[in-house]
Amino acid sequence: MADLAPVLAADIGGTHSRLSIVARADRTARPLSVLKYHKYKNAEYAGLGDIIEDFLSGVNKAALRGAAIASAGYFVGDDLIASNMPWRVTLKDVRARLGFDEICAINDFVAVAYGTQYLNPADVVMMNRRAVRPERGAVAVLGPGTGLGAAVLMQGPQAPAALNTEAGQAALAAETDLEIEIYKVLKAKFGFVPVERVLSGPGLLNLYEALAVVNDRPAGLSSPEAISEAAMGAGTPDAVEALSLFCEMLGSASGNYALAYGARGGLYLAGGILPKIREFLLESRFMDRFVDKGDMRPFLEAIPVNLIEHGQLGVIGAAGWYMDSLSGSVHGTGEL
Repeated sequence: MADLAPVLAADIGGTHSRLSIVARADRTARPLSVLKYHKYKNAEYAGLGDIIEDFLSGVNKAALRGAAIASAGYFVGDDLIASNMPWRVTLKDVRARLGFDEICAINDFVAVAYGTQYLNPADVVMMNRRAVRPERGAVAVLGPGTGLGAAVLMQGPQAPAALNTEAGQAALAAETDLEIEIYKVLKAKFGFVPVERVLSGPGLLNLYEALAVVNDRPAGLSSPEAISEAAMGAGTPDAVEALSLFCEMLGSASGNYALAYGARGGLYLAGGILPKIREFLLESRFMDRFVDKGDMRPFLEAIPVNLIEHGQLGVIGAAGWYMDSLSGSVHGTGEL
């Protein structure tokens, strides 16, 4: 295939799969061009192979340079190990459907982290008004969705290195008396309580139900969507309390993450939930909790914090990673 031929890129999540055909005009082009894009609801398809076949209907597969698959979880051989997938994903099936020998498989948040290189100012909402210009250093990406994804882009002397992390599986740190009571409820129910037990779509529901126990009141809502809609629409007090706490705890966890990696290059918020609650998040105490780290407050106040509003960043990052890996200009642990 031609060296600059377009790439099929897929960003596979627990709820949705996003597919695109991405091209680059030359070896240094920024940004990449998305020639075709579609977002699929996983529950409507029997498997990833069916989604790929639908997307490539009418496309000349021989003209594609290759494929990059970004997904949560990790691969053992050809098989994806991920708890949130509605069906089995195997690279063997994808290869057979596409007729490709090689497929680049990377973590979904590594793809998002790599994709931050292609962002324009219009693609983000700045949340930290005190921030200075980003320095050359680590760029952290954190995002609640079906789970809590996290990755880091490390600036190197020649090329960046994208690193997968399991920050969402770290132990939850309660910081207020109310959060301690919520932690007790969650520990009694689940045992070990990782951060994503509260900072994810299912996590918002866990927070809401735990608050109902702590406050000795019924939990009338049964889904994350219902909670966020009740909070932002009708202003239902128990939903507002749950969503407010979600934003505060996300701010605290984001500050911890930025400190852990010294993210002077900036922290980006991604995931499927946050754009839907954008205005609520911006009015919340997210930033108060982000910088509330004692002597480290000045360090965190200087870090740019941005909410990503680019829905195609995962596929762009995956395609960019694939193209750069073929040219030998990418380093790191992006492989699943």
